[in-house]
Amino acid sequence: MLSQRDKAELAALAVLGVDPVGLDPGPADLLHAPGWQARVWPDAPTRKPCSACGRPATSTRLVPLPGLGPRWIDACRDHMVAGWRARSASITE
Repeated sequence: MLSQRDKAELAALAVLGVDPVGLDPGPADLLHAPGWQARVWPDAPTRKPCSACGRPATSTRLVPLPGLGPRWIDACRDHMVAGWRARSASITE
């Protein structure tokens, strides 16, 4: 059975049109994950694109997804806000 948090994360990815399988795997240590700065730093050669639209990411989150383990969700500003709204709406339902 999925937790409310898992349902909210999966609902947000669905709203954004992101397939969780396509997200980059992340480290098991969710609280002290190395490398997040290089994923979003404007001048980094390793800056990642938004998982939803491909524009340069301005935020990243490491989320444990059921059956997949920790995954990076990289987002541009617009999709960061849209994901937050989708998760919030899913939690309050």
